[in-house]
Amino acid sequence: MSARPHADRRPNLFARLSLRQRFYVIAILLLLPAVGLRVFTAFYPFLQTAYLSFHRYNPAFDHGGPVFVGLGNFQRMSADPVVQASISFTLVFVLGATFFQLALGLAVAHLLNAAFRLRFLSRALVLIPWAIPMAVAALGFRWMFDDQFGMIPDLLRSLAGVEMRWLIDPNNAKLAVTSVAVWKSTPFVALVLLAGLQGIGRDLYEAARVDGANAWTSLFYITIPMLLPILITTGMFMIVWQLAVFDLPFLMTGGGPGYSTTVIAQKIYLESNSLNYGYAASISMALVGIVAVVGVVGLYLFRRFDVSM
Repeated sequence: MSARPHADRRPNLFARLSLRQRFYVIAILLLLPAVGLRVFTAFYPFLQTAYLSFHRYNPAFDHGGPVFVGLGNFQRMSADPVVQASISFTLVFVLGATFFQLALGLAVAHLLNAAFRLRFLSRALVLIPWAIPMAVAALGFRWMFDDQFGMIPDLLRSLAGVEMRWLIDPNNAKLAVTSVAVWKSTPFVALVLLAGLQGIGRDLYEAARVDGANAWTSLFYITIPMLLPILITTGMFMIVWQLAVFDLPFLMTGGGPGYSTTVIAQKIYLESNSLNYGYAASISMALVGIVAVVGVVGLYLFRRFDVSM
């Protein structure tokens, strides 16, 4: 029997590695497809958007490709009344909606945390607004706020004698869009806060009751401090999520009357639809900057008010 060639008896490169090195090699090989997909779907589009934000590019006119304009797009943004109006309404909408979502969510969570009959059924029914698709909710409330045929103006006229043009008056339209956002997302916030409430020991409330604390004192000195990490995390999540909102104001008011309920995402859509890709990219980068600031503030607040449950 002939002996094997000397080269066949040499161990391969993988066999020479230690157990820890093999572990890292296998981990890298398994993660490469996911990392590649993430780079292709997120990192590359972000870099391309950042690149276009410094260029003027409309394929209908700029046949030679993107034209470098430096900070020209951002200077144009500072003088664009539609961009200013969209940023202003977006911030008011997001901050106002998030505040009431947290406040009402905490109240609903307290109710659902109490012991009463059909409590589990009540928890399921509360989630119905959150389960309704946003497009359905927006179109439904668009009809409900209609001046001639809507249920809400009719009830206000019949019960309180109040005449309000909801989707025609700019201030009323802003209030209507924000109210629908609060109605839609409050159940989700309540569900998250309910989980936090169930993690607070009942002995804390019993000790406070023995010391003479009432319900409001327990709320401000026990419940809210213990729920601060969850409140901050949920609040930051809702702010970031609603900063990119598009479907609700677009389907409910179309951004009107005028541009009073136009959000940043809708302005980006309008510019992209007009093939102004460079200008749309610059507005997108401004939105990324706002989200980044919110994220840094949220991270600081979370670490500042961290509470051990």
